[in-house]
Amino acid sequence: MGSEHYGTIGGSRNAEHFERFVRRANRSMGRVMREHMENQDQKFIAQALKLAKKTNPSPNPRVGAIIVKDGKIIGKGYHKAAGERHAEIIAIQETGLKAQDLSNATLYVTLEPCSHYGKTPPCTDAIIDSGIKKIVIGCEDQNPKVEGIEKLKQAGRDVTLLKDQECYEINEAFFHWIKTGKPFVMLKLAMTLDGRIATKTGDSKYISNSQSRALSYAWRDNFDAIMVGLKTILIDNPRLTSRTPGVQNPARLIVDSRLRIPLTSQVLESNARRIIATTDRYDKEKKKQLETLGVEILVLKEEKTYYVDLKQLFEGLGKQNIISIMVEGGAELATALLEKKIINKAAFFIAAKILGSGKNAFDGSGVEKMDDALQLKNVSIRKLGEDVLVVGYF
Repeated sequence: MGSEHYGTIGGSRNAEHFERFVRRANRSMGRVMREHMENQDQKFIAQALKLAKKTNPSPNPRVGAIIVKDGKIIGKGYHKAAGERHAEIIAIQETGLKAQDLSNATLYVTLEPCSHYGKTPPCTDAIIDSGIKKIVIGCEDQNPKVEGIEKLKQAGRDVTLLKDQECYEINEAFFHWIKTGKPFVMLKLAMTLDGRIATKTGDSKYISNSQSRALSYAWRDNFDAIMVGLKTILIDNPRLTSRTPGVQNPARLIVDSRLRIPLTSQVLESNARRIIATTDRYDKEKKKQLETLGVEILVLKEEKTYYVDLKQLFEGLGKQNIISIMVEGGAELATALLEKKIINKAAFFIAAKILGSGKNAFDGSGVEKMDDALQLKNVSIRKLGEDVLVVGYF
């Protein structure tokens, strides 16, 4: 009896150990499966992001979508231009399959699908009608009109929201504009270690290296307009064009309070929209000549002697559906924009050079206390050859 009793207790203990082992194994297997699914989601969203980056459909957001079935991509698309088909619609149409054949497929889309009528019907309706049951979304749309996630859930769809940082970043300009009505403004400057943007003679070609310049040129494709002050035109005579074949040039925005810009300036070439912001002190004859060239002249309030009212300018540009602007110089304009708290993001290409004297990156009187200094947030740092790129937000 004693031996039999001992065996019963031992058997009971063995059964408990086995049950615990099974539970741990199931939890472990579940965790592995979740991690696998999460990795798969990130993998396919990353591919959709590559599609989204192919174009700038301003004033609409950049969106990429792919449809996956049995681990294979069977449809993909991206939104090419405002008024044209959205990414999800292109991806669905590319599958060439009937609705029931998509029931086991997954739609990966970088931005929450639209649920309202604009220039095109709601994407949510097309997704529901397609029969797709699972949708993975990179990030929410911050347009208050969009309730795509809720509408898909109400239709019984399985919706996963990743809240992917890069999905937010590619549409940071759109999100800012849709919430404020004003363009998202990024300041881009190349400077030396001692904060100079030119030598004492005005020479600035080139502070940064070829890698930095190539990246800077590529950024132009992502902005609606490139902004400079008159001094930059007079000293550098830039073109401010895209360097990517087949890509539309961004608009050129010049601040010139008296219309002193030379008519032979390269920036006035007719291969892009040209806008000059001026004051009522402008040269009347020059205005006629510029308008003959197709240049748009915005006459704004004079904030102080010979200064354009920058806040009025940006409010007006936002109403014209210009949602993103990259400021490329110079020091006087950069300082004025910072003082008015108009800059949202800054990118500084810092070259490993010291000039000793020369043109400072910023003008103005500066602050008296360190506590009053402007502080960049969410800073990222990247090495480009011997240059260092510092990017942050205000």
